Parts: sequence; structure tokens; C-alpha cells
Amino acid sequence: MANRRLKLLIGIIAFVMLGLMALDLAREPEFPPWQEVAIDLTEKLMLLAAMVAVAWTVHGVIDLRAEQEAITNNIIRSVAQGDAWRAQQHREIEALSMAIDTQFQVWRLTAAEADIAGLMLKGVSQKEISIARDTSEATIRQQAQSIYRKSGLSGRAELSAYFLESLFETVESSARDGPNLTVIQKAT
Repeated sequence: MANRRLKLLIGIIAFVMLGLMALDLAREPEFPPWQEVAIDLTEKLMLLAAMVAVAWTVHGVIDLRAEQEAITNNIIRSVAQGDAWRAQQHREIEALSMAIDTQFQVWRLTAAEADIAGLMLKGVSQKEISIARDTSEATIRQQAQSIYRKSGLSGRAELSAYFLESLFETVESSARDGPNLTVIQKAT
């Protein structure tokens, strides 16, 4: 639709310019030399090309603005859906957080280790954790090793899987019985 309007606009501009040129030639008492007509036609075609370029650019800017507005609306809608989901699942998210904290206590993690384990569960790298906690990466690695040793897990992936497995078991049981978050103790 917009391309059709743009082509129509270009056609009208070209028709008007060529019409004005023909009218100008008709008003001359005697027909000018062909070189003069060619120069005048070239000037008018260059002016038409400049007008087309401006119209094309404006058309592109309008398309970009419409696309930007659509992307902005999608982002706003996605954020609203995420906020609505979090609000709807607030009780379950809170219960999961408490279950994770309880499991950290069962493993006898120190406050620092629990903080680091929580950050690792969120996917934060050891380097980012060291920056956030204003400590060395070596210290974070040592604390991570202590977390794995106390929990009986082999690494970050197993730590994450431990809680994800609990979450999926909870989802399956809640489908049958309703919400029920439990702490699963690993035999050490």
C-alpha cells in the first residue's frame, strides 16, 4: 500500500515537471536549440531524481518508525507478561527460594557460601561473583569447591540440576496434588 502511494507520488511529480517543461517550451516565441532543451531536461530529471531520493528516504524512515514501535510494543507486552507471571507465581517462587535456602542450611553452607551458591544458580560466572563480592577469583573457586564438597555434588551443572530436578518433580506433583515444594536431602 505504501509503495503504491510512493510510486503514485513519483509519477505525479514527474508528470507535473514534464508538463511544466512542455508549457515553458510552448510559451517560447521560437523553439530553442536542442542543446538547451537537453540541458533543461537533464536539470529537471536531476531534480526529479533528488525528489524521488528524498521521498524514498522519508518512506524508509516511516517504515523504521513503524517497525520500532512494533518492537517497543512487543517488549512492553513481554515485560508485562513476565511481571504478570511472577505476580501469579509469587507464592511458588517464594516457596522455592525458601526451599533452596533450607537446603543450603541442611548442607551447612556458610552465609558467604550460600550467597555464592545462589549466584551460581542464577548463572553468574565466578569472575562476576568475585567482582560483586570484591574478592579474588581464587577465593570464589575455593568457596565453590567447599559448596560442592558439603553438598556432595560434583560441580555447577550438578548444583543447578539438583534444584531443577526438584522443581520439575514439584511441577509434576502439583499437576496431580496441588503446589508442594519440598527440600530433597542428598545422602552424603
